Amino acid sequence: MAQRGPHPTLLLVLLATCLALARGETHYDKFLRQHIDYPKTAAPDARTYCNQMMQRRGMTSPVCKFTNTFIHDSAASITTICGSGGTPAGGNQRDSKASFALTTCRLQGGSQRPPCNYNGGTSTQRIRIACAGGLPVHYDRAI
Repeated sequence: MAQRGPHPTLLLVLLATCLALARGETHYDKFLRQHIDYPKTAAPDARTYCNQMMQRRGMTSPVCKFTNTFIHDSAASITTICGSGGTPAGGNQRDSKASFALTTCRLQGGSQRPPCNYNGGTSTQRIRIACAGGLPVHYDRAI
């Protein structure tokens, strides 16, 4: 009988959490690193943008993150969603009143092992985020 251990994905999540804590990154800092790109970094197309940004922001090692959305507005503008710029959406989540320019990067192919190859799409939409202590800490989705 084969011995069953922790699921590999759980181990990777724990490793990523430990690495974030080891570098002293708060949930807010992680949100900024993973989701804010303002002004938007120049790239010839959305695919190139996603491949460059996902690597630069540390989302391609040790595994490729499946999907990630970059918000092209200031941290201050996004933070207002946690207050008067947003409406409650259940729990600690809030919906933005304003629309934001977004680039959503999606991993192509079935493997999460590097090298990572992303496709990108751009849109302007309202967003749902989670807040803690008046700061954004998690991007949920475009709405």
